[in-house]
Formats: sequence, C-alpha cells, structure tokens
Amino acid sequence: MFKDFFPLRVIFEPAETFGRISAGKTGWGWPLGLYALSIACSAFMLSVLPPQFIADSFEGAALPQGRGFWFYLAVAMPGGLVFSLFTCALLSVFTLFLRAGRLSLRLPLAALGLGAFGLLAAAMRASASLRPAGIAAALAASAFAFLAARRKKERFAAMLKAILALSVISVAAELAGGAAALAGSVETYTASSYLFSLFMLVWLAKAGAAVYDTAKPRAAGAAVLAILGSTAFLFLLLNLRLLPQEIFSVLLLVS
Repeated sequence: MFKDFFPLRVIFEPAETFGRISAGKTGWGWPLGLYALSIACSAFMLSVLPPQFIADSFEGAALPQGRGFWFYLAVAMPGGLVFSLFTCALLSVFTLFLRAGRLSLRLPLAALGLGAFGLLAAAMRASASLRPAGIAAALAASAFAFLAARRKKERFAAMLKAILALSVISVAAELAGGAAALAGSVETYTASSYLFSLFMLVWLAKAGAAVYDTAKPRAAGAAVLAILGSTAFLFLLLNLRLLPQEIFSVLLLVS
C-alpha cells in the first residue's frame, strides 16, 4: 500500500521516482500538492513560533510584526514558486554546463561567475552608485533564467516537477521543527533545519542527475551553485530595494 505512495517514493526511492518524472510518467498533481502543503506548514510555523525563538534559531532573523498565518501564506505561496522557478532555471543551466568536459575546470569557472554576481549583490547595500549595475545584473539574471527555461522545455518541466516534489522534505522538516519547538530547544530546532537542508540538497542533486542524465558529482555541483545563485538573487533584489525587507525575510525562511 505505502510502496506506491508518491511522497514516500520521493524519499526512499528517489532515483526511480525522478526517473519516472523525467520520462513524463508523473503528473503535476502530487508535486503541486506537496508544494502547497509545505508552504502551508511553513506559514503555520512562522505564525505560531515566538519571534525570539526564530531570532535565536537563525542568528537574528526577524519577521514582520503583527502578521499572521494568512499573510505568510499569501507571501510564501507565490514567492516560493517564483524562487523554485528561478532555482530550476539555474539548476538546468549549471547541470548542462557541468555535465560535459572536465569538472575540475568547469566548476571553478561557474563558481567564479556566480561569485562575481554575489559580490555585486552584497555591494548594493553599501554603494548607491552601483544601483544601475545592480539593476542591469538583475535583468540579465532574469533573462538568463527565462532563456534557460525555453532551451530544454521538456527537461525544465520535469526538473520543476522534481523540485516541487521535494517539498515533502520540507514538510518533514516542519514536523521535526515543530517537535523541537514544543520541547523548547532552540539548538535542536536549528540543527534539524540544517540537517533537512542538507538532505534537500542531496536529493536535489539526485533529481538533477536523473532528469539531465549526468553523474551525481556533477549534478551535486550544479545543485549547490543553483541554490547559492537563487539566494544571491534574493539579496540583490533586497539591496536594490525592489523586494521589501519583510517579504525577503519570509521567503528566506520558507525557501
């Protein structure tokens, strides 16, 4: 009975499950349903956890004052989907780039470009004179992601399904985090969050390897670059004042 239960197959049979997704044998129902459930769980946790508990768990992370479940849900549902789309586009590009040639040469080259983008995102906060360059970088990154999505439409759609399906890990993380919060243990809550983040990264690499038919070390490198790139893009939008601080905080905690 449980062997064919999609959420469990994602966790315990990732290679086979992502292979079926890549072959077009999985619809959008389960992936979208798991995504919606994970966002609802995250919004609920943000609405019930004491602000100080969250701040202690994530090094001073601050949520907007006086907001509740419906605000977090309204921000996180579309915002998280856009973040997933952007991450999927970056993962597609980096996987295609890294799956051929020498990994020892291509990985540093991709990391160098991403590092320059990250430095520019960080510099936006300190220097208003860099704003035109930052806006240009944001537009270029958006265009880059859009073109990446169009290049391999079928594989992009399969990769997006896989990313949304991985929301089952987020649901498990929220359940574990809830247990830690009930016990009043900030340390356990933080450790649980980081453990499930690592779990998510490993399964994301498995998904990339299956969808783009590449070796797992190459897919792992692409997964790390994609996550870092998406996070840097969020910081760029924040520092350009195109993304309000309260929305940024919510997206950072649920993504």
